[in-house]
Amino acid sequence: MEWPEYWEIDPEKRYLTFQTVADFETRSRLMDETLRINHESKKVPALHRWANEEFPIYTSTGEHVLDFDGCGVDMFGIVNYSVHLTGWVMTAEGIKEWVPRRAMTKMSFPGMLDNTVGGSLATGEKPIDGIVRECDEEICLAPAYTRSNIRACGTLSFHLTVTDLLEPACQHQVQYLYEIELGHDIVPKIGDGEVGELNLLTIEQLVAAMRNGEVKLTCNMTYLAFLIRHGYINAENEPDLVEISLRPSLAFLEDSQHFFLTLLRYGKGRLSGH
Repeated sequence: MEWPEYWEIDPEKRYLTFQTVADFETRSRLMDETLRINHESKKVPALHRWANEEFPIYTSTGEHVLDFDGCGVDMFGIVNYSVHLTGWVMTAEGIKEWVPRRAMTKMSFPGMLDNTVGGSLATGEKPIDGIVRECDEEICLAPAYTRSNIRACGTLSFHLTVTDLLEPACQHQVQYLYEIELGHDIVPKIGDGEVGELNLLTIEQLVAAMRNGEVKLTCNMTYLAFLIRHGYINAENEPDLVEISLRPSLAFLEDSQHFFLTLLRYGKGRLSGH
């Protein structure tokens, strides 16, 4: 990693200090310069992909101090704020969820199952505006319909020790969660080029896909939260419910699969809810 003169490195204390007290625009410009130098050198795997999307950086007190390209978020361990929505329909068979499959052209996790809708928040964007925008872009839901029917479901926080490209990094995420019960006359359609196909799955089919590793790593968290909210995973069928609900890290998920104790322990027909 190459560090321009406005960075101070203390190897002994393992501190990295961005030495500037300049204005917002200058800080953002210098950070962009740092990222571009290392992106173009091709020496830092985590910076190989330029995101072309600006993300906000906040202090511990909530001050918005600069913006920088999303390629540097995981490498610097910056918290990435995103919005995720689960779209579902009530049928005679119970709840069915609209589950997209990522396009094969996606840089990360091509062809894997994803949340119904999801994406990162841009600088200055409110969560509700972000999810309404994503619903319009990804599954062609009219903004007015989304705003009238969407339900906010809190947040979900976790961290990973890899990027979406599975390169070593420190990925912190905060997801603003939403869900929407769609009427039978509302059929989502593929919008932008990020979705390869969109299918309506039963809860059993979704759980089976999660157990088989077909779902994008971070999306398992979102679906797991939905299953808990709707009672499919509860204190009666999952003795580790409290630990699963409180554990803030997915860093060890690659080898332990601990988060899916319920999915591994109970087979088809053992989960019930809603």
